[in-house]
Amino acid sequence: FAEFYKKQLAKRLLLARSSSDDAERSMIAKLKLRCGAQFTSKLEGMVTDMNLSQDIQSAFSDHIKDKKIKLETDLTVQVLTTGFWPTYKSDDLNLPKEMLQCIETFKAFYDLRTSHRRLRWVHSLGSATVLGTFRPSGKVKEHDLMVSTYQACILLLFNEADSMAFSDIQGHLNLPAEELKRYVLSLCVGKYKILTKSPPSKEVEPTDTLTYNVAFSDRARRIKVPMIAAKITQEEKDATRATVDEDRKHAIEAAIVRIMKTRKSLEHQKLVLEASTQLMRHFKPDPKQIKKRIEDLIHREYLERDASNPNLYKYLA
Repeated sequence: FAEFYKKQLAKRLLLARSSSDDAERSMIAKLKLRCGAQFTSKLEGMVTDMNLSQDIQSAFSDHIKDKKIKLETDLTVQVLTTGFWPTYKSDDLNLPKEMLQCIETFKAFYDLRTSHRRLRWVHSLGSATVLGTFRPSGKVKEHDLMVSTYQACILLLFNEADSMAFSDIQGHLNLPAEELKRYVLSLCVGKYKILTKSPPSKEVEPTDTLTYNVAFSDRARRIKVPMIAAKITQEEKDATRATVDEDRKHAIEAAIVRIMKTRKSLEHQKLVLEASTQLMRHFKPDPKQIKKRIEDLIHREYLERDASNPNLYKYLA
């Protein structure tokens, strides 16, 4: 539950979908009361990060004004502490010059503030508003296209050329083909066909040509271009389960060591029962898992078996 709650909270905070900051804090406070501070420390850290990011953003805006730096693009950055948030993949995306200038300016500003922190950009969480100019029936029409960072990078390539092969787009952006296909399809197959694809199928081949759709039109001035959702793969589910199992291993070991430190010696059944009782407020531990952890602690010389009674464990200080 904690692992999934953390992922959903991260989505709500980063995509500004949270209905209220107070509601999030209230929920975290209830979880803290029920499950303890260790359970909610990362969730609290995430909410704090968002507030700190607003302060950094204000300082960055003042820095640009003071230094009279002219950015062609407005930039908002959320600086997150790695330890609090779910793990996000990095990529080697080649950013267009418009974005590169922004990122380098922010990096220079951030390096002035702190020397012992390193920024790692997670483009998959970014979003952008791109001004698109179209000519349906010969008249100039502009739309504010609200897109992800990846979609924006694809669209900006079409400032240089009206048509491009998929393989060329991949060469320019340096993104994995499967991922890039999803972003390209969202721009030419979905509700808003900002690009057209030839041949017009739902499969993308390296030789397919994508063209800027000059005739694109919509009633709304601001358009939120949806992404083609990637299905949650079994791999991702397994990865979450593995993370949870790893965390539980540590929790079981910590409980056993705490008990044995106090009791100095204890029989197997009593130790399993006490460890289960302690852990019950977080999760229902499997006795087999507890037994495995005890064996592991004996192997690592935290505990030892009594020479005359193999069912009795002793704590080794």
